[in-house]
Amino acid sequence: MATIRPMRDKWQAVVRRKGYPAQSKTFDLRKDAEKWARQQERAIDAGQWIDRTEAEQTTLKELLKRYATEVSKGKRGADAEAYRIEQFKRSALARYAPAAITGKAIAGWRDQRLTEVSPGTVLRELQLLGHVFTVAMREWGIALHSNPVSLVRKPAPNKARDRTLTDAQRDALIASCGKCQSPWIKPVVIFALETATRRGEILSLTWNNVCLEGRTALVSGKTGARKVPLSPACIEALRGLPRSLDGRVFPVTIETLKQAYERAVARAGIDDFTFHDLRHDALTRLAGMGFNILELRAISGHTTANMLQLYLSIDAGNLASKLAAACA
Repeated sequence: MATIRPMRDKWQAVVRRKGYPAQSKTFDLRKDAEKWARQQERAIDAGQWIDRTEAEQTTLKELLKRYATEVSKGKRGADAEAYRIEQFKRSALARYAPAAITGKAIAGWRDQRLTEVSPGTVLRELQLLGHVFTVAMREWGIALHSNPVSLVRKPAPNKARDRTLTDAQRDALIASCGKCQSPWIKPVVIFALETATRRGEILSLTWNNVCLEGRTALVSGKTGARKVPLSPACIEALRGLPRSLDGRVFPVTIETLKQAYERAVARAGIDDFTFHDLRHDALTRLAGMGFNILELRAISGHTTANMLQLYLSIDAGNLASKLAAACA
């Protein structure tokens, strides 16, 4: 039988059963305390009782911190994921207990976020949040009826972007990056344009994995490690860099790079050109130089030719010229 007792100006319900931990909860009204106690006893009698204490007393922000420490650090894309986690920790959702986060709350966050960033970004953030809840439920004993992220519609992924630069735009962008307060932004952009590597791969590159004599660099990312060739322009940019104490070639944070790059693009007078578009531009130029599909995949790290094709802009006029020359 549950115990209902006054506690200051409230009522506390205490449920004790052999083989189960003691449960207690405080309410403003006695009838609410009695109702809760009956619910706990019925669940125990039916063999359906679960301990929801952590789910009700832990916050999502605390789960995110634990996830960053125990799960994210073991991933290849840890830096990018750490940035998303910090974004989540500043959201209103982070203040709620996991048990209080419903599908409706997630949907509200999703709709608000879609007014700020692209659908692809929101989709990746939802995937991260869903995995946080999954790990919390399966491994950390956070008792939830279901993963709230699984209850909401996911935004459609972005259409494949088809943005490349003209030679003049490329020169203007590099010159604009040279005006950034951080001396690392220009060499980062040159490296991206010359090697078609991802942002995370660039920022995690260390001098131990750079061979200027052999003109290669070993980069690591979400598809594993691979060697990429270094062009003369890339080698020249690397030779002029000082060596950082932590051994990284480009010791800048994602947020610093993001803000500085966006300002540089605006100064260069270029519209709608993201950092990831540098990869698209680089692969398109390499394809124009005559690199075949196998060589391009070795450089880009794409696991399939279909994925690589999303990053290439093939000019129909150039194909027509090649066809005419072949038929002549």
